[in-house]
Amino acid sequence: MLVRFRVGRLCFLLPGAQIALLEQECVQKRGWLTTEAFTRALGLCLFLPGPEAQQLAAWIAWRTHGWRGAAAATLGFVLPGLIACGVLAWLYAVGSGWELLPGVFAGARAAVAGVILVVGVKMLRRTCEALPRRVAAGLSFGGLFFGAPFVFIALASGLHGWYVRPEGEEAPPPVSDQLRSAVMRIGRFLLPVLLVYLALWLWLKHSHGFVQLVEVSLFAVLTSFGGAYAALGVWRVRADALGWLGDVRFGDALVVGEATPGPLLLAGSFIGFLAGFNGALFAGYGGVGLGVLGLITAAVFTFVPSTLVLLACAPLADEGVGDRRFHDALGMVSAVAAGAIVYLGSALYWSQVSTPLFMFVSAVAAWMFYRQKLSVPALVGVGAIIGLFSAR
Repeated sequence: MLVRFRVGRLCFLLPGAQIALLEQECVQKRGWLTTEAFTRALGLCLFLPGPEAQQLAAWIAWRTHGWRGAAAATLGFVLPGLIACGVLAWLYAVGSGWELLPGVFAGARAAVAGVILVVGVKMLRRTCEALPRRVAAGLSFGGLFFGAPFVFIALASGLHGWYVRPEGEEAPPPVSDQLRSAVMRIGRFLLPVLLVYLALWLWLKHSHGFVQLVEVSLFAVLTSFGGAYAALGVWRVRADALGWLGDVRFGDALVVGEATPGPLLLAGSFIGFLAGFNGALFAGYGGVGLGVLGLITAAVFTFVPSTLVLLACAPLADEGVGDRRFHDALGMVSAVAAGAIVYLGSALYWSQVSTPLFMFVSAVAAWMFYRQKLSVPALVGVGAIIGLFSAR
């Protein structure tokens, strides 16, 4: 667990840096895994919904210490960033009247907008080689622009990839035994989490703010086949629809997610804190206590399902999936996620980059990130400093 805590504490970077540090610690220094086993595990985690670096840490701990090790690794990986996120969320909530704070966040948001656009374009180029995937990405962007539910777009695209077979294929390939077993384990492992959600729904009703927070957290992580930015696209749409925070504050949540150690999906915990603090979870009641409840709830219903999905599919790193139809369906969903990421970046850009200075910051940040000249936290920091001086 100490290794995972160190990774979570040190990595103020993208998942690639966290994965590199895990390889250095667990393969090169300690010899817990071979390079081949590490590579297979990484491929599995990239294949699953959820934050890949956190799942990779959990898989390594599962391989060496069983499911208890995976649980401890997830806690050690997430906890440093969650604490930092909670502190920043509290400062943000109580310091909204600070004179220089809006400028700092405006500059940082401009940098983040540029980074997200580059991430989306790179993913489009990687996943949308075939025409059906390009169409799926375009429909995703257009559908989200006009307010269509992401789940329907992703589901329709996945079904197309599963049932519409390439010309010349003689017969649909059968579902592999490995995939069938993994799906059954996923259902069995996630059942307790879904029962908790159902119990809250029956007790508090679906319209209750706390139930909505649980639902958004679950849905975002379980549909994040395109990585954290795809999940954050779900967070943006739902948070805006529920009136928790608009585009400006959502951009600030992304800034906090980029600036804190650990998984980027901790931005959802930042949103949960603000929703609780401002009285959106329990009508008429707010404050720090409910803010902390929102922070922890979002984290629990994000990283517990993510770890359970990993544990259900962990044997596939050695067995393989062996199902062509599933890979085709997943490819279509990944294309939808790419379109969602481009939409997230463009929406953030047009709603928040309001001056020529911040447009310049966003463009430079995009170029620097594309050319790999600076890390994301460094770009966010530079944008924040420019915003600070522009506000004086």
